[in-house]
Amino acid sequence: MEKIKRIDRSLVYKGAWISMYTDSMAFANGNFADWDFIHHNGAAAMVAEEADGRIVMIRQWRPGAEREILELPAGGINQGEEPIDAAVRELREETGALCENAIPLLMIQPSPAYNDEKVHMFYCKVTGYSELELDENEYVTIERYSLEELIEMILSGKIADSKTVAGLFAYQELKKRNEI
Repeated sequence: MEKIKRIDRSLVYKGAWISMYTDSMAFANGNFADWDFIHHNGAAAMVAEEADGRIVMIRQWRPGAEREILELPAGGINQGEEPIDAAVRELREETGALCENAIPLLMIQPSPAYNDEKVHMFYCKVTGYSELELDENEYVTIERYSLEELIEMILSGKIADSKTVAGLFAYQELKKRNEI
């Protein structure tokens, strides 16, 4: 027998981007327990580098942090959309930045203990700008920083968003290796 096995899943809540379930679990020692589980449709983020080397960032209010945070442009992956297309779309919508030839950096699972969210991260060079296409209730401030400034903000605790931390460190490492 497997050490842990899901024997049932019950839908508790269905939203636009997440669904919450109660999973009935069986354990090798004969115990049973209910676990909370959240399904997430997935997200994509972009490390967008301008010609001068600065990285395009956004500052916006996030309910989980209960404050504005500085983060990479990112958002949900629409039904049937490829992660790379979502990253390019979100970059354009939130910052107006345009890019070609986005390159995959990595995929992370921010909280696999209770959800299946996957965040796909990409890198691109900004090729120009268009108008912002923010959602009706989306408010962002666009900011630009050098990689060194962003790494310092991570190390000093000013940036704690997991996708941003992972994306910037992956970008830094691949740049150091001359792979991007």
